Order: sequence, then structure tokens, then C-alpha cells
Amino acid sequence: MYRLIFYLELFLIMFTSCKKENIDTEIDITLHEWQVKKIRKEGELNYLNSTENYVFKFKNNMTFTFNLDVNSCGGHYRILNKSNLEISNKYCTEICCDSEYAEELLHLLPRMRQYYIQDNKLVFEGQGEIIFEKSK
Repeated sequence: MYRLIFYLELFLIMFTSCKKENIDTEIDITLHEWQVKKIRKEGELNYLNSTENYVFKFKNNMTFTFNLDVNSCGGHYRILNKSNLEISNKYCTEICCDSEYAEELLHLLPRMRQYYIQDNKLVFEGQGEIIFEKSK
């Protein structure tokens, strides 16, 4: 009987002492600028690393702005609850042509439905994935 209690206590200690991931969905995304690090297209396993410094600024008035290779873009976002968001009314200038990576980023952006912050990363998920890092 004592052996059973000992093993149960050991089991509980092992599973309650594991470090949980630092995931936080209550951090305000407007407090930092976020640089795109990599994206993943829907149905793909591999990520595409960022080729340029695409920095997003999420503002308190539920708008965002960012620059691509050549064009400037923006739009609206809405936080629906602790982990869901909606991105709409995306627009860009049309000065010239941006890279294929930038075009894919634009294509993915309105398809994002969830977000979370883990350590210094902001992750958008939906039909694909966009991973940002706090900009320095």
C-alpha cells in the first residue's frame, strides 16, 4: 500500500513540475512593433523565412500598417476574444512590384483567425501561419 502511495506521489510530482510553455493571449499587441520572421502556406509543412524587414504596427484604433519591399500597406483588425482575431479592409499602394514572399504574406493575412504570444513571438494562425518577432 505504501508503495502504491509512493508511486502516485512520484507520478503527481513528475507531471505537475513540468514547465509549461509561456503562452499569453492577454498581452496587448499594440505595445510593440512586430517583424515578420516566417510564413507557412496552408497545407504546407515547411516555412518560408522572411526575405526583408516587414514590420507591422498594430494601433489602438484597430488599424495596422506595414511596409513591403516597395509598397506600403494597412488595414483593420479586431480582437474577437482572447485568442481570435479578424483582419479586414486590407489595402496597399501600387507603386511597383513586390517580391513573391511579400505577395504570399498579403495573401495569407486576411486568412488568419487566431493569435497567441509566446515569449517574444506573435503567432497568427488560420489558413496558414505567420510568425512575428518583437521588432528591436
